Amino acid sequence: MELKEAVWHISDFTEEIQRRYEEETTIKESVHFNTVDKWFRDLEKKGIHYIQRVAEKKVYDELDIDIAVFIMEKRSQKWSLDAISNVLSANLEVRPFPDLKNDESQVLSESQVMVEMGRKFEKMQQEFEERMLHELDLKKKELEQQLLNRLPKPKTNQEIRAEKTDIMISSVRERYEIEEKAIAEWNTQPMEQRVKKVGFFRKEEDMLKRDNFIREYVKKYFENVVR
Repeated sequence: MELKEAVWHISDFTEEIQRRYEEETTIKESVHFNTVDKWFRDLEKKGIHYIQRVAEKKVYDELDIDIAVFIMEKRSQKWSLDAISNVLSANLEVRPFPDLKNDESQVLSESQVMVEMGRKFEKMQQEFEERMLHELDLKKKELEQQLLNRLPKPKTNQEIRAEKTDIMISSVRERYEIEEKAIAEWNTQPMEQRVKKVGFFRKEEDMLKRDNFIREYVKKYFENVVR
């Protein structure tokens, strides 16, 4: 018959019912696939529910999902398997056993199962890739934010003006100090270099020469600082 929905083999089926159970109950419950296989073997032995086969291997679909989740819920309430079997068909749809004369119509073809499993795998792969891209995008934004947090905060206009004022004051103070040193150095120069004659009998400090000396002294100082 034509395959209309996804099917699983026992191991994948067990993972799927655990996921569905958690979605419905918000409880994370673990169950071994051997346990699940026994549930359905018992149902078949009792003639309650039939499991489809592909190439003589059991496959499970959405109908089996509903039954497995129902069993998990009842088992969590301490119901026995016999008690669950007795009420199963009254609460859920069960699959009838195939007519042996028309057995082929009840068995899914292996090619149908492979096609459907391929579609399921592609969907899972696409979801995985989308999830990874989303996580990478979040990680990128987180790293960008961390880098931004490490950068110094931009200075306010008031802070910039204050810094400029401090620099200007420091520069003026430094220049005054250098000029004072230059004057002290000038005063150590020989008298004949510092004074000039004014008329026949008077001498006075050569201010032009003094200013040039101070200017050259300051200039050399700052040239040495720059180097």
